[in-house]
Formats: sequence, C-alpha cells, structure tokens
Amino acid sequence: MPDIHPDLRVDPAAPAGAAEALDRAAARLAGALRTLDADARRVEPWLGDPASAGAAARYAVHAADGPDAAIGRLRALHAELLRARDAAAATGRAYTRAEASATDALHGGAR
Repeated sequence: MPDIHPDLRVDPAAPAGAAEALDRAAARLAGALRTLDADARRVEPWLGDPASAGAAARYAVHAADGPDAAIGRLRALHAELLRARDAAAATGRAYTRAEASATDALHGGAR
C-alpha cells in the first residue's frame, strides 16, 4: 500500500486572487448594469403606431421595472458576486491567521 501524505496547504495568495477576480467581475457587471438600466427604459415604439408603443412599454416594464425584470436578476447576480468576493477575502485572512498561529505554535513548542 502506498504511503500517502496529503498536502492540505493552500497557496496564501489564492483566496485574495479569487477575491480580486470576483471584484473585477462585479465592477464589469456594475458598468453594464448602469448602461442597461438607462437603455432598457428608452425603448422607442419601432413602428411609431399604438401597437408598437404598447409593446415597447410592456418590454420596458419586463426588462427594467417588473417583478421578474432581467435587470433585477442581474443586480442580484452583482450582489452575489460582492458577497462571494467578501467571503473569499475573509477566508484568505482567516487562513493566513490560522497558518501564522500554527507556525507560531510549532516554533514555540520546539524551544
């Protein structure tokens, strides 16, 4: 049977790198949301008649203001990216503290 020694260490930079990547994604989505928010409410009746005016108004409500608005879903995704970023950063800080504490305990115990 092989002698297995699992390596449970984490690259200390990995959680911070994940947090930075999530932050960049959230920033890109925030910019897109600003544009979408403005554009979704400016839908023009494409034919200039009452039917297309009504369709444009319904589209604007569905895309931007309604209970199932696409922009609302994207805002929820943005909030989730921010929560994930914060959790990754907190995990990185906790891991660094735990590693430092374990290292201190090992070095203190060897004296």
